Amino acid sequence: MKYRLRNNYPTNPDEALPAILRDRGVQDIEKFIYPTFACELNPYDLENIEAAAEMLLKHLRNNSNILFVVDCDADGFTSSSILWLYIKSIFPQAKLNFTVHEHKQHGLSDKIDWLENTIEHFDLIIVPDAGSYDIEYHQRLWEMGTDVLCLDHHEQLYDDNGKPVISNFPNTIIVNNQLSPKYMNKSLCGAGVVYKFCEVLDDTLGVELSHNYLDLVALGEIADVMDRTNVETNYLMLEGLSNITNKGFQTLLAAQSFSLKEKAVYPWPGLNPIDIAFYIAPLINAITRVGSIKEKETMFYCFIEPDKEVQSTKRGAKLGETETAAEQTARVGANAKSRQNKLKEKAIDLVDFKIQKEDLLQNNIIVVEIEPGDNIPQELSGLVAMAIVSKYHRPCLIARRNDRNELQGSLRSDGNFSALPSLKKYLEESNYFNYVAGHDNAAGYGIDANKLDKFLEFANKDLPQDAFENCYTVDYALDARQNNAELLESLASHPEFFGNHIDEIKIIVKNISLASIMAMGTNKDSMKISYNGIDYVRFKDMDFVEAINNNRLKLLTVYGRANLNTFMGRTSIQVFIDDYDFEE
Repeated sequence: MKYRLRNNYPTNPDEALPAILRDRGVQDIEKFIYPTFACELNPYDLENIEAAAEMLLKHLRNNSNILFVVDCDADGFTSSSILWLYIKSIFPQAKLNFTVHEHKQHGLSDKIDWLENTIEHFDLIIVPDAGSYDIEYHQRLWEMGTDVLCLDHHEQLYDDNGKPVISNFPNTIIVNNQLSPKYMNKSLCGAGVVYKFCEVLDDTLGVELSHNYLDLVALGEIADVMDRTNVETNYLMLEGLSNITNKGFQTLLAAQSFSLKEKAVYPWPGLNPIDIAFYIAPLINAITRVGSIKEKETMFYCFIEPDKEVQSTKRGAKLGETETAAEQTARVGANAKSRQNKLKEKAIDLVDFKIQKEDLLQNNIIVVEIEPGDNIPQELSGLVAMAIVSKYHRPCLIARRNDRNELQGSLRSDGNFSALPSLKKYLEESNYFNYVAGHDNAAGYGIDANKLDKFLEFANKDLPQDAFENCYTVDYALDARQNNAELLESLASHPEFFGNHIDEIKIIVKNISLASIMAMGTNKDSMKISYNGIDYVRFKDMDFVEAINNNRLKLLTVYGRANLNTFMGRTSIQVFIDDYDFEE
C-alpha cells in the first residue's frame, strides 16, 4: 500500500490536534474551537447591501408583487427560505411567489422567456445564490419595469476579451462577497450572504431576527462545501447546528435516525458538518437532480411552511389523503436518491460502453462526449464521472457540445493520484481550457472542441506512467504493536472539527495480528479485529471477511480513520478500515 505522510505531526496526544488543525489552514485555534459572535464580519462591508435593503423594503412597503427564483441546489433552497421566512415574520401579508428550475439551471436563463410572456407582472425578482452575471436578462427585465435583487457568492466572470462581466442596469442590485473587496470572507455561500443581508435589515427595522435562521445558514454552508477554516464560516456552521429550529430541517434529520441515531433528534448531541454532508445534503441534492417540479416545490414548502398539507404521494394514497410538506420531502428525498442511483447506474453503463467502443482508455485522461440521444441527465454528470474515476483510476471529464462547438461539462478526479493532486490546476496550467471553475477535483469546465485532441496528446506525453497510482495522504503511520491508544483517542475525540475543507484525519496502521477476529451482523459480512486495545472494523464487505479468514497467519495493514464507539456505557477505540493489505 503506497502512502505519503502529510507532515511530521507530534505523537503527544495533547499536541496532535492543534498541530493538525494549524496545518489544515486554521490560523486561530482558540476562535476555531470556541467560536463566538465576535467571529462575524461587518455586513456593511458587502458592497451595495444598504441599497439592496432599501430596494426590498420599498417594494414590501408598496405591497409589490415579488418573485423568488429558487436556485437548484441545497444552497439555493436554504438561501431563498431564509429571506422568505424573514420577510414573512415582519410583513406577513407580503405578496411573495416562487419558482423553481426544472433542471439544474442557475439564475434567470430558463425563466426570462416565461417572465416576458406571463400575464402576471412581478415588480421585484429576488435571485438568491445566483444571477450576478445575467446581464442580458437584467436588461430585459429593466425594459419590463421589473427590479432585480441578486444575493450571490459566485466568483467574478470574465468575457472572451478578459474583461470582468459587470451589470450596471439601474433596476439591478447585486450583493456578492466575491465582488466586495472589503469583505474578507470569500467562503460565504448564498445562504451566508442572505444572512448578512438580514442583519442589515435587522438594523434598518430595529429588530433582531436574523439569528433565527442560522440553522438554515449552516445547512447551506455545509452542503455547498464552503471552507470552514474561515472563522466566520465555522461559527455560522457550528452555531446553526447547535440550535435547529426549522421544522423542515428537523424532519429531515429525524428521517435519518437509523444512520444518525441520537444525533437525529433534539438536542442533536454531537451533530457535526460531516453528518449533514453525508446524510442530509444528499437528500436535497437528489430531489434537485431527479425530482419533479412538484417535488421541488414541496421541498421549498418543507422549509418555509413545513406543516402545509399536500396531496399524499405514498403508494396507494387516495385523492384527498394528505401529508405535510416536511414529511413528504423526507420520504421523497430517500426515494429520489434511490431513483438517482438507478439512473446513475444506467448512465454509467452507457458511458462505459462509449469508453470501450471509442477506445478512450488509450488516454491518460478519459473524456466522454454525451450526445443528445444518450438521454443522460445533465444533473448526473458529476456522479457518473466520479464512478468512472473509481473504476478506471483515471481522471474523467463528461462533456456536452454547445452551439459554439465548445465542450462543457463536469470533471472529477482523485486527490490521492500520486502525480495529479489537483486536476483543476493541471487543466488551467495546460492553457487549453477556456475556464475551469470549482474545486481541485470536482469542477466545471469549457474547452473548444478543436483543442481536445491536442490537449489529450499533451496529457498523454506529460503525465508519467504511474501518475494515477493510488497514493494515500496520511497524517500518521503507526505500528499496531506499539501503544497507540491515547493518540488515537485524541485524534477521534473531536469529529466536529472536520469537514468542509478541513480533511478528516487519516492513518496507516501496520503489523495488526489476526489472532482475535469476530464476524458481525446478521449476514456475518462485517468484521472486527481486536489487537492491543484497538478494534479495527470494516462493515458489509464479505470479500474482506473471506480475505481475513484466508490470511490468518499474515499481518494486516490498514488505511482508515479513528473513531470512538460508546455502547452500554463503555467507550472503545476503533479504526474504520477504508483499505487494507496483507504482509507476511
